[in-house]
Amino acid sequence: MKKTLSVVGIVLGTLMSACSNKTPEVWVATTTTPIYASESDTEARVLFTLGTGDTCVPVRSVVMKVYLHTEIQCKSGRGWTIDKQNFNIESGERS
Repeated sequence: MKKTLSVVGIVLGTLMSACSNKTPEVWVATTTTPIYASESDTEARVLFTLGTGDTCVPVRSVVMKVYLHTEIQCKSGRGWTIDKQNFNIESGERS
C-alpha cells in the first residue's frame, strides 16, 4: 500500500511540474474585439473592447452550445471572448 501511494505521489508530482513549466500563450488582438462579462453573455453585454495590438493571456476555455468561450486576462480587465480568430496567438511572455 505504501509503495502504491509513493508511486502515485511521484506520478502526480511529475504531472504537476510538467503543467507548471508550460510556456504561456499571449494573444494579440488583430482587430477591435468585444469582451463579455461572462461566458453566457450575448453581444448586448459588452464589458470592454480590445483595440488592435492589445495583449491578453488566456485563463480557461468553456464550450457553451457550439461556441468555444475563452476567459482572458488583459491590461483592460478580465472577461470572455468567442472571437479567437481576432487574435494572433504567440508563445511565451511578451513585455
